[in-house]
Amino acid sequence: MHTFIILLFWLLIVSSMVYMLIIFVITIGWFRIKYFGGQKKTSLPNISIVIAVRNESKAIEKLLYGLARQNYPSAYFEIILVDDYSEDNTIELTERFIINNTDVDINLIHSEGYGKKAAVREGIRLAKHELIVTTDGDCSVSDNWLRRLAEYHEFKKPKLIVGAVVYNHKNGFLQQFFNLEFMSLVASGAGSLGMGLPLMANGANLTFTKQTYNDVLSGQDGKKSASGDDVFLLHAISKKFGSKAVHFIKDSLTIVKTNPPENIKDFFSQRSRWASKAIAYRSWWAILVSITVFMFNLFLVLSLVASFFKPWMLVIYGLFVLLKILIDFPLLHYFAEFTNRKKITPYLFLFSLIYPIYIVVTACSSLLFRFSWKGRNNLK
Repeated sequence: MHTFIILLFWLLIVSSMVYMLIIFVITIGWFRIKYFGGQKKTSLPNISIVIAVRNESKAIEKLLYGLARQNYPSAYFEIILVDDYSEDNTIELTERFIINNTDVDINLIHSEGYGKKAAVREGIRLAKHELIVTTDGDCSVSDNWLRRLAEYHEFKKPKLIVGAVVYNHKNGFLQQFFNLEFMSLVASGAGSLGMGLPLMANGANLTFTKQTYNDVLSGQDGKKSASGDDVFLLHAISKKFGSKAVHFIKDSLTIVKTNPPENIKDFFSQRSRWASKAIAYRSWWAILVSITVFMFNLFLVLSLVASFFKPWMLVIYGLFVLLKILIDFPLLHYFAEFTNRKKITPYLFLFSLIYPIYIVVTACSSLLFRFSWKGRNNLK
């Protein structure tokens, strides 16, 4: 036992140092991204908004109303909704909206494939405009969302624009944890892009051209994964065109809001689905970050377990958790400030005590178990 404790202590030191370096790099990357305030003098391109939907009856109308009132010429954009075999009344609600809003170009199609990846791919194939913007059926957007994305694209000409996504605010202890954890993921992806090290992206807020998508379609990793239409696209574009071709847009008007999981079961199912795609990563940075985060948190959990045999190990656990808080706080604080979520950051001190357990459980369950998504079971 003594030898194990000594070894564990040194593993904690080494993994925490690597973790500290990674978060430091990501935090610097966040500050390297300049705020974008619009570029009025650019021409406005035609845009196809592609949305894969499945069982979105609770949110689809809100999204459609938000898209219909965009501060963007209605003749310049189309909305393509690709239904992935919805089992609720998503179709009926969408058809009713189309009938009542004839001034908006909305096309509802039924996916011929299976799963979100196939639906997105089909929507892009049928898009009549070159510039593609994707979001999800349970999201909401600001009135200037489309205009700012278009202005940034025309001004900077990146191959891929990654936008921020945050959860809608809901009361409750668990909801604060969901929000904070999701913020950490999006902030890490943004900061990594600021350093030219693509890590992750969210398909609820992406902008790219149809040509770029087709150029990298066959070369994407994770073809067998049920998830990853966003992160594997990010990695493929970065690999083909270079990391500088991918930008994170730091503009509060382009933030997309989505609904958090309704309960802990849905949360773990979603996170297990996201974590499962890590085994298909080929990007060295994504692999390094994934392994480091898992190993550091694993050693933290082991030190907590060891405290049952050696009570003083609980002090070690607490000290390293405190170190992790000090490392994580700056990035989360400034990202929360950007997304107007500052009230959530104090929960970091509380949630950090249980966060290592969550990470280890989620990572292991993604490898050992199958998960469900929107009524579909046994996905992998």
